Amino acid sequence: MQSEPSGQPMISVFNSLSEIPSVSFPSRLDRMLLAVCKRGEISAIIDVAPRKMGPNSIMVLRPGHIISQCKSSPDFEGFFIVVREEKINDILPSLHYVIPYSLHYNANPIIDITPEELETQTLIYEMLQRQIHSADRLFNNMALNSLCEVLFYNTLGIYASRVNEAKHHSRREELLSQFIDLIETHFKTQRAVNFYADKLFVTPKHLSAVLKEMSGKTAGEWIDHRVILEAKLLLRTTGMNIQEISLALNFSNQSFFGKYFKHLTGLSPRDYRNKISEA
Repeated sequence: MQSEPSGQPMISVFNSLSEIPSVSFPSRLDRMLLAVCKRGEISAIIDVAPRKMGPNSIMVLRPGHIISQCKSSPDFEGFFIVVREEKINDILPSLHYVIPYSLHYNANPIIDITPEELETQTLIYEMLQRQIHSADRLFNNMALNSLCEVLFYNTLGIYASRVNEAKHHSRREELLSQFIDLIETHFKTQRAVNFYADKLFVTPKHLSAVLKEMSGKTAGEWIDHRVILEAKLLLRTTGMNIQEISLALNFSNQSFFGKYFKHLTGLSPRDYRNKISEA
């Protein structure tokens, strides 16, 4: 495994979920996780939505995804590749040119792949595995970087082939991806559409219109979606009380947070937590 200064591996490969020490469930991923299923199935709750992948399928989860109740069937056969985001950014300086496809990853983390695509992904995995086990070899890190780059672009190509997109990204696509990135940075402290519109040098009306056309959600709906997703994660996976969660999400008081949460989910934060604990 290639490690960063802290000793944590930058690139890791595994044959089963139980072998992955860097990913616990439930958790918010802090690295990119690629899973390939050849046989059997994997089920999980991803971003509070149940997902399942079967034979000849691939799943890509970027940092920030919330994953829980992840398990594989007894007959599962496949592999997992875990890459820290710093490594992706280091070896792919042009990553921002392909960010629009990250929206497809987020909305469609699991897709079916052809036998040829499966064969190629397996070959890359086997090469990574051999290279990681040859850590003392000269130029090993450079070889790992190159293999990681091949893995990324090959995977991106598989997903891109499923998307009916123009060859060149339009201003609207760039606006959407930039907005999503801004939300990830500021959603805990900024819930006003005006803030994001100012950052993107557009009017709030134009921003919401473009986002609605491109994604089916307005700017305000995207912001609410991300805040509620975080609130649900904290309610599901931490011992924080409602007051602490409301403060963590920068609400003026617990009452306002409770009304906001219930308006968007139909349940109070406490009722949601109780419902989850009883499930």
